[in-house]
Amino acid sequence: MVTTAAVADTRPEIGAGVRGRQHARLCAAVALASVIAHLWMGWEHRVMPWESGLMLLMAAACLPCALAVWRNTNDRAVHVLFAMALIMVAVHAALLLAPGSMAGHQHGTTGPNGTRMTGTASNSATMLGVVALELGVAMLAAWTMRRARSCGAE
Repeated sequence: MVTTAAVADTRPEIGAGVRGRQHARLCAAVALASVIAHLWMGWEHRVMPWESGLMLLMAAACLPCALAVWRNTNDRAVHVLFAMALIMVAVHAALLLAPGSMAGHQHGTTGPNGTRMTGTASNSATMLGVVALELGVAMLAAWTMRRARSCGAE
């Protein structure tokens, strides 16, 4: 005789109420903006295949969790999104601060008088923007997890 038992998913929903759903959607929207930023950077670095591939890999890793948070599934996706955002902050900060970092590489442009110009300031600003965006994702994910926990305790 074979018996089957139905196991209920006891993980809390992240969108307890309208406000909780709004917080989760805001978190997902910022994460989707990060995905778009990584896709754009992948396109911009297409002459360097390994950098372009890394950017596309980061976008592909973030997209499923961002969509799951948007659809308001359980809070596991928010936890993964939080961890990935912090890992990406660390990776981008290391790339930005490392000697000979990617933020300082040259794109081979020339100025109006024929002198060689580097994209260091622009690349550093872009990288800092990505770090700020990822910190925003981490902050909103933490806020969403906190709201889910406090709503579950009530």
